[in-house]
Amino acid sequence: VLGLSILHLLDDKEAVIDKVFKMLKPGGVFVSSTLCARGRMKMIRPFLVIGHFFGLLPKVHFFSASQFQLSLTDAGFRLDHIWQPEKSDAAFIVARKPARV
Repeated sequence: VLGLSILHLLDDKEAVIDKVFKMLKPGGVFVSSTLCARGRMKMIRPFLVIGHFFGLLPKVHFFSASQFQLSLTDAGFRLDHIWQPEKSDAAFIVARKPARV
């Protein structure tokens, strides 16, 4: 399953991660890259909130890369690869459903 730049836009990312985990076969892979900007983007956050209020922008949820990783491991995934470019708010993670669940 491939999920690019979407999890930060969902009201319940944990429910979606759980659903992905359940639909994958044992050994299946979930590849995701998403915005992890908790504690960052302080200057732009008010504009995102105002833009959402007026229906111009989607609602953006802020969480850290470590919170993103925890959401995946809490669902049962094993993290095979984690990469977060130094000057980026995006985290790229390859998570695998264990062969035996």
